[in-house]
Amino acid sequence: MLWQIFGFLIISVVTSNTVTDAAATNQVDPKQFVADASTRYYKLYNQIAEETYSSTDDEDFNTIFTKLATVKRIAAELVQISEEASEYNLESIRDVQVKAALQNLRRVGELFVLGEEYFSSVLINFAALKELSTDKDIEPYLGGANMKDQDDSPLAYYPDIQKIFQQSNDSDELKYYWESWREKNLVWSSINFYTIIEAFQNAAKILDMSVLEFWFRCYNNKEFLKEMEKVMEDIKPAYKQLHAFIRNELLKKYGGSVVNPRGPIPDHLFQQVREQAWQANSVIEPYFSKASLPPYDTFVAHFEPRSMIDAAENFYKSLGLTELSSEFFDKQLKEQDESAESGDCRADIFDLTPYVYMKYCKKVEFRKFLQTHGYLGRVHYAREKRNLPSYFFPSYDLEYPVGEAVILSASTPKHLQTIGLSKDFQFTEPILMNRLFRMGIHTMLNIPLYFVHTKVMNDLLNGTVEIERINKHYWELMEKYAGVEPPSDRPENAIDFPYSFYLDMEENHQTKKFVSEVLGYQFYRSFCQQSQHQGSLHNCDFYGNVAIGNSLKSMMSLGSSKPWHETLEKVLGKNSTLSGEALLEYYNPMLDWLKAKNRETKVKIGWNASQKKIL
Repeated sequence: MLWQIFGFLIISVVTSNTVTDAAATNQVDPKQFVADASTRYYKLYNQIAEETYSSTDDEDFNTIFTKLATVKRIAAELVQISEEASEYNLESIRDVQVKAALQNLRRVGELFVLGEEYFSSVLINFAALKELSTDKDIEPYLGGANMKDQDDSPLAYYPDIQKIFQQSNDSDELKYYWESWREKNLVWSSINFYTIIEAFQNAAKILDMSVLEFWFRCYNNKEFLKEMEKVMEDIKPAYKQLHAFIRNELLKKYGGSVVNPRGPIPDHLFQQVREQAWQANSVIEPYFSKASLPPYDTFVAHFEPRSMIDAAENFYKSLGLTELSSEFFDKQLKEQDESAESGDCRADIFDLTPYVYMKYCKKVEFRKFLQTHGYLGRVHYAREKRNLPSYFFPSYDLEYPVGEAVILSASTPKHLQTIGLSKDFQFTEPILMNRLFRMGIHTMLNIPLYFVHTKVMNDLLNGTVEIERINKHYWELMEKYAGVEPPSDRPENAIDFPYSFYLDMEENHQTKKFVSEVLGYQFYRSFCQQSQHQGSLHNCDFYGNVAIGNSLKSMMSLGSSKPWHETLEKVLGKNSTLSGEALLEYYNPMLDWLKAKNRETKVKIGWNASQKKIL
């Protein structure tokens, strides 16, 4: 637990923006003040990133406590710089860049402005919510009768129960785990979540910001939810077609006593469909079998973990981006510790300065091959904005959709054939549709969830809904935007959020995922248009196009020195708002298939009100 809290502390610190010496602001020229802040920041954060990078799982308590003390010192300096920047009268400053720098510096205290309360309470609450998914405290269904060797050991939601959702076709078993995990964690999820909501509200008040300005600070737009709502309107007709098809397949599988043919989809089955998107028991298996998919893992079986990074680096080099230095590969890149191999290990990247550190996963599989392409997008993004001062170094989290766009290109049959990984495999039209359909289930069913999770936080923070009725509000949103209902009547005092809701809450992770998915497709389509691609969008590969690399570099180099939309224009042109149109074009062949199938089966498009009660 202590080590997990330390790791969380490091993440909390490195998601802040800058720090400076404790000189009184009334003695320092504002231009000099922000320049000193930037220099100090890079020195300090390079130090903390190096400490984190070099840390191991077996460090003793003395080492960990020393690092905790370092983090507290950094937090205090961050709060001090927020206070000092706030002493400048922005109206009297003519230099636009200095004024923008000071505005950014006013926010760097983040949750640390709560003082000791952050370390003694809020930090513990964050850690506790994350542990809800990994605590082994759920008794197995039927005493373990369905487990290997009838093992009756308690299970954790992640990865144990998640694997069951990937494999099981037993609706009662899935319903049991859905309900058991929420009932087990009702008290602790409520206590910790309520405390965190209050912490966000209090921090915003101390920083003299509206709470939504604080929550959406990454985008410098307190009304960012409106841009997300537009995307939901864009994709609504297509989503309803996919929803109708999935509901009908579940009806055939489980019967009318489990699935209402005209109502929302029960959440335990909705989760099953998402988890089984690439499994042999997917709802699309009768039409597109897993057995006919390419042997993706075989394509990359000859790689070592390190050589997958080289393959991803070749993609970025082909776009004309500057090759990563030998120093990065020799001193800033290494394998993760053994403990990171459990579950779906992800790379650890420390990219808050141009001097990036990365710990990579040792698993070799096609999914990791693609994720590595996304990870290197963060590394290259940091390098391209290396000349920026620290207060403009954050980049609206655009490194994530850039990575998504590269993944979309690197995963295409065209690219796999170009680089020789699938030279002996023939991609037929049915195989292309099979791949597209499974991607579509994953993408289009998750986007409404990211939106609902964001709106829940938005409505709680700004007081639109009282926290006492949040569960009822949550299910109203799930029904409205996702066509999903609980598998049974639910108590109003429960909190039925999935475990993913709590992941990286301090970073507004759900909004980041929404933007990454949607904008990733927008970037991808723009790059494909720039490369004059002919044919279906879902098989466009922009590998080797230097002009696209130049567009990327022009956006990357800006960081956040220009407003959000002006930055996006470097890649998207004048159509720089969030939009679902690129995603719809990408999945158009799947949507045409769905419309024809739904007409044939005469299923209802849309859903009636849920009959489940929130008591």
